[in-house]
Amino acid sequence: MIVSLNLRTSVHATEVNERVVKALMELLPEDLRNNVTVEVGSHEGYYGNPIEVLTVNIRDPQAAARTLNYILSRLGENGRRLLWETLEERVESSGDLYFRVNKQKAYLGSLEVDEGDDVVRVHVRFSGGRRKALAYYREALKS
Repeated sequence: MIVSLNLRTSVHATEVNERVVKALMELLPEDLRNNVTVEVGSHEGYYGNPIEVLTVNIRDPQAAARTLNYILSRLGENGRRLLWETLEERVESSGDLYFRVNKQKAYLGSLEVDEGDDVVRVHVRFSGGRRKALAYYREALKS
C-alpha cells in the first residue's frame, strides 16, 4: 500500500543547519534516525541568497508506513482532525498524500500541521489508487 515516504525542508542563511536537521529527525521514529541519509541540495533564493534543501527518502514500505503512523500519533487530536477534514484535498488521484509540519515546533519536539512556508513537507507515496488510499489514511488517523 504505502510505497515510500519523503521528508523535505529548507535551511535558509539565517538558520542553523544542525537545528533544522534536528527538526527533521523529530518526524522519524527514534530507531530510524541513525539509519537514514539526509540528502543536501544547494539552491539560490529569489534574491540570490543561499538555501539548502534537506531531504530524507524512506523507500522501505514498512519503515515508511511506520514513519507515517509515528507522525500521525504525535500530531495530537487537533492535527489529526485537521488532516481528517482536509484529507480529500491532500490526496491525489494516485493516492499520494501531502501535508506540512511546522519546522519550529518540530525542533522543540512537538508536531503540528501547518500551511506556512517554514515547514517540513511530508509526501507519502501510495500504490493502489485514491479510493484505497483514502480508506487507508482514514484508518491510520483513527488509530
